[in-house]
Amino acid sequence: MQSRRHPPPAAEAFIFDLDGTLTIPQLDFEAIREEMGIAGGPILEELKRLDVEAAALAWDVLESHEERAARTATLQPGARQVLTELRRRRLPTAILTRNSRRSLDTVLHRHRIGVDKSLSREEAPVKPSPEPVLILCEELGVPPEKTYVTGDYIFDIQSARSAGAVSVLLMNPKNSMFSEQADLKISNLMEILDFPNRSREKTA
Repeated sequence: MQSRRHPPPAAEAFIFDLDGTLTIPQLDFEAIREEMGIAGGPILEELKRLDVEAAALAWDVLESHEERAARTATLQPGARQVLTELRRRRLPTAILTRNSRRSLDTVLHRHRIGVDKSLSREEAPVKPSPEPVLILCEELGVPPEKTYVTGDYIFDIQSARSAGAVSVLLMNPKNSMFSEQADLKISNLMEILDFPNRSREKTA
């Protein structure tokens, strides 16, 4: 674990991105853009530029890819162990994704993932907006400054930091250019269990 905050605050809640963070990346964004016929920017933002008919077709393409990826998604190494241990420590957890609720629920049900809260793109403004992080913090009953937000992309970092939360970048071969903007960097999810935290686990 590498930190830009010295020392990092004790965590009281954890928010996780889904694709590329809790699950191994499945979506081929370049293939999706090509099938949609859109430019190389973020897909959700590019969809807003399309006319109604083109947008409807593009949404069908995106949701088809998302659902197919959700049905075949595999968990990142350590994902289940981390979520299980955080629950044992009675530290609340949530998932925040730019994916659809349908694909999110598919992954949750397939892998029997238990988190306290989750937000998809239909339910709140999407990352990089700080609003979904603030919504989840309120629902979890933990202030942003004591909440750790883990993801693998710049939008995760921006959403967390704009909300006043601690941003954690899960490093991979393609995201090193974002590392200096994150508060914390980890190479695998198990490192989360080493973060300072205010565990609420019961003692004998």
